Amino acid sequence: MSLNKNTVKHFIKGDLIAFDQIYYTYSKKIYHIGLGLLKDPDKANEMVQDVFVTLWEKRGKINPDLNFENYLLTMAYNSIRKFLRNKKIEQKVKNEILKNTPIELSNTENSVIYNDLLRLAQNSIEKMPLKRKMVYKLNRQQGMSIKEISEKIGISKRTVEGHLTKALGYLKEEMAKYSLFSLLFLTCFFRG
Repeated sequence: MSLNKNTVKHFIKGDLIAFDQIYYTYSKKIYHIGLGLLKDPDKANEMVQDVFVTLWEKRGKINPDLNFENYLLTMAYNSIRKFLRNKKIEQKVKNEILKNTPIELSNTENSVIYNDLLRLAQNSIEKMPLKRKMVYKLNRQQGMSIKEISEKIGISKRTVEGHLTKALGYLKEEMAKYSLFSLLFLTCFFRG
């Protein structure tokens, strides 16, 4: 089932009823695509939310004359790729920590350490000033370049670099307060 172009045009203008119609028309299809590729209902639901939040944010850039369903499905596949990339990075970090953990720790203890360090890093990121946090997340979690971030949020490349340098410095200070594990985690966490 596809939408008529008037619904898309209303949505582009910010009409919430049109947005709801788009959501109810496509959310299940996108969920099933995500579930098939991510193999995790929670991640598939998260991905659906990510797609529709991004769709709302980018509504002004949509060309109503192009195939809307193709546009939306492309967004879904890009979101799935982002989730898979983040999962791969997360597994790489976990493997590094587990590989470098003393043998006497059990797998349960390893998982607790990893999850605690991940929570610590995420809490530290959330405490950053808004723009710095945005720059960090766009670069490190979404893989955007300095130039892309500069264009997206309308600040100079030098300012983006400054925010990123300060963000990394802050996180190193925060993580260094804890243990050798946190320093190991930091090394893995910031690897490209």
